[in-house]
Amino acid sequence: MKVAILGAPATGKTELSLVLRKFLQSQDIPLEVADSPDLPTLSQEDIALLCGLDVSSSSEMQSVLDQQLRAGLQAQGMSFQVVYGEGSQRLQNALFCLATQAPQWAQALRRNDIPVRWTGPCETCGDGLCEHQLFTQLVSHKK
Repeated sequence: MKVAILGAPATGKTELSLVLRKFLQSQDIPLEVADSPDLPTLSQEDIALLCGLDVSSSSEMQSVLDQQLRAGLQAQGMSFQVVYGEGSQRLQNALFCLATQAPQWAQALRRNDIPVRWTGPCETCGDGLCEHQLFTQLVSHKK
């Protein structure tokens, strides 16, 4: 199984390939990291990560190449995930993507999730889970 790192020029794909390869080797995870492989060489078992465009500095050429890569992956029937962020954040996001697609290594690839800032009930947020927790707490207090 190989991890294909794809992206338009100047999206950080080569940097991500290098740090991801180093991380996987340090964890003894036998995944091959391929920087910009040809799409026809990928198999359905491979994992495709597409480096997202940085909105503030993306050019029209990058956008066109990004769309071509997406279309090529879709035409080949490959599922892929888009990875955003810079530096260590991009690596952490890539590890999260790998963990969802390669559950056998999920424990080793687990990223440190962002801590939840608010854990109390909120009466106006409209989040279904939050509303469920609020309702459950209200019902349990009435008993």
